[in-house]
Amino acid sequence: MRGSHTTPTTPPAHAIAAPAAKPPITPPPAPEPVAPPPRRVVIISEDGMRPDVLDGDRTPRHVALMREGEIAHRAHTIPESDTLPSHASMLSGVGAAAHGLWWNSYQPSRGYIHVPTIFSIAHAHGLTTAMFVGKPKLKHIAIPGTVDHFERPGYLCGSVARRAAAFFRATPPDLMFVHFSDPDEYGHSHGWMSPEYLRAVAASDRCLATVLDAIDEPATRADTLVIVTADHGGHGKHHSGGVAEVDRDIPWIVRGPGVAPGGEIEGAVATTDTAVTALAALGLPRTPEMKGRSPVTFAR
Repeated sequence: MRGSHTTPTTPPAHAIAAPAAKPPITPPPAPEPVAPPPRRVVIISEDGMRPDVLDGDRTPRHVALMREGEIAHRAHTIPESDTLPSHASMLSGVGAAAHGLWWNSYQPSRGYIHVPTIFSIAHAHGLTTAMFVGKPKLKHIAIPGTVDHFERPGYLCGSVARRAAAFFRATPPDLMFVHFSDPDEYGHSHGWMSPEYLRAVAASDRCLATVLDAIDEPATRADTLVIVTADHGGHGKHHSGGVAEVDRDIPWIVRGPGVAPGGEIEGAVATTDTAVTALAALGLPRTPEMKGRSPVTFAR
């Protein structure tokens, strides 16, 4: 009808769409806590230790350390696989041609290593350093004025481990090197992989436990980086020349701040990487001549 209109009706309440609920705001995940960098580094070298002899029955402390830290399944020393040249490379980060310690006996008239070591760099930056060794020839690496405490308590590892542990408990240095002679001694006298050699390996494991017990006290474990390695392996009664792979194969285990428990290091590790890793852990500069890398990244 003209002029008529319909009055709009209000839709029922159930027909009005409710405003869409906003999804709850999810806060971003908290960042993973970053472990502070190490305050100190301890390097333990087991002379003549082959990595293939480390197992749960013979070397339980080594195996436990692998679970606590990371292990390199491929690690090797320099071609000049003798005790003095190899340790010189381990603690300087350069090869034998650069460090100049080609011989393998203690000869005081020949002086000291020709390049800076991790001890000289640490000492120059005000850090404290110490070396406990089983063989006097390693004194060629301790440049005068770079090692605050150098000691040779005895030849086999029992006395070395006890003195190193006591010293660490009393006055833990910023950088400490500990050397065990046992595997090498019995490898030369009875043959690598002989029953006598394997007993020496077990003795070295007990000596490792002695030193780690000192490091693992509450005041020092959390901020101490530990590297366990060797200067060379061996076969028969020899290891020189680096011709056989078992002469150059070495263990390389690392544990401490910035290291993932139970991890495996990708790629090969060289003995010169030990020096670079120690300096990186302490926040110290490497020299331009140093070879290698640090398999571990430390927060700074």
